Amino acid sequence: MGSLKRFNLKRISRLYNCEYFFETGTWKGDGVAYAAKFHFKKIFSSEIVPEFAKKAAQRFESFSSVEIINQNSLIALENKLPEIDGNCIFWLDAHYPGADEGILDYNEEQQEDIRLPLEKEIELISKRIDSYCDVIIIDDLRIYEQGNFKYGNIPTSIIPPKNRNIDFIFKYFKTSHNIFKSYEDEGYVYLVPKTIFQKEQFSIFNRLIKKINKQIL
Repeated sequence: MGSLKRFNLKRISRLYNCEYFFETGTWKGDGVAYAAKFHFKKIFSSEIVPEFAKKAAQRFESFSSVEIINQNSLIALENKLPEIDGNCIFWLDAHYPGADEGILDYNEEQQEDIRLPLEKEIELISKRIDSYCDVIIIDDLRIYEQGNFKYGNIPTSIIPPKNRNIDFIFKYFKTSHNIFKSYEDEGYVYLVPKTIFQKEQFSIFNRLIKKINKQIL
């Protein structure tokens, strides 16, 4: 699995004036812990597995800016996006609920929007394009395509999405965002607003991301 620590949240939040952070897929809460080091007005994290959500809520109960949401990511986004009245960093890492801890098998969840909610998450976030300059970081690119990933492609025993590609990201964000991908770890996709990111300042990408092989799309 990937790590949010690959990304320099302090610099990203300053450069793109992001006051909010939203994570899908809390798991143990390490992403929240990293985000909490910086001065976000509010940190949201959704977790569908009750046991994980409970433990994370206990871990961050003393953090007034952190809200752990025990809902699937699509419901959480629908409910909370209206509260986010500024630019936001989205860390999208919800997939195969409970599988990493062996609570469920990777293929046990039959509803694809729950098992692999990324496409619907992207659609919901895209509705903010006209009002905000959000940054989106997506983990586990290898679920959506084959490639020279550091930790290899997904095992053949795991069912990928029916439409295995990231065309949906371009459908919603190609006009508004520059889109990068990396094959480090299990793969990342990184979207930054074109209104701020200048192509002649491509070297900024090196400073925003820690030790990641890059490709602009």
